[in-house]
Amino acid sequence: MSYWKDYWNNVASHKSPLMQVQRDAISESQMLLIEEHICSLLDLHPDDTLLDVCCGNGLITRRLAKYCKQVVGVDFSKRLIASAQEYIELKNLSFIEEDATRLASSLDLKFDKILLYFSFQYLNTTQGALVISEMKALLKPGGIILIGDIPDQKKFWVYYDSFLKRAFYFKQWLLRKPKMGKFWSLREIDQLAQQNNLKGEYLSQNTDLPHSHYRFDYLMIED
Repeated sequence: MSYWKDYWNNVASHKSPLMQVQRDAISESQMLLIEEHICSLLDLHPDDTLLDVCCGNGLITRRLAKYCKQVVGVDFSKRLIASAQEYIELKNLSFIEEDATRLASSLDLKFDKILLYFSFQYLNTTQGALVISEMKALLKPGGIILIGDIPDQKKFWVYYDSFLKRAFYFKQWLLRKPKMGKFWSLREIDQLAQQNNLKGEYLSQNTDLPHSHYRFDYLMIED
């Protein structure tokens, strides 16, 4: 995890808190689509408590706060959390610095909904299992976990669809410095849900979302 922590701290020093980290500029209309997409899948309500895991600079977290009673964003990058804390506009929003594999030791609050968006790719299988276990420990009975924007292993070459992209991938592979992280299979995530006694559901993304051609979403529901 130290590689990614150093990586994200470096990204934070070059990225505006008003831009989504690790992505090129996304228009306001696209951000609104993402916001509405997450709200719909999590079925957010005004009395919900929401935990945003691996929240980065809090760009999405801040947008979701207006829908909930309380929202907490968590990230292990000191610089990204500092960036997020610069733009707290609502009293029901807070950010804390913590590793996603140790959430339960830092939070004594249970949540109705838990989000991990555009970050599961930076976890390997062992880390992914730990993070889901930690999220479940903080989930209220009947709560919902949304792991969103996951690169699909079946669509690996859909993303790396040109000579330049493939050359870039193999260079990263040789240097052992992956920019995209892990492409997950549905079978792998199904197994993690089952290990935690959660009901899992694969969801294809709406085609109007900016990266739907190679990503999917996954809901985990506490029975």
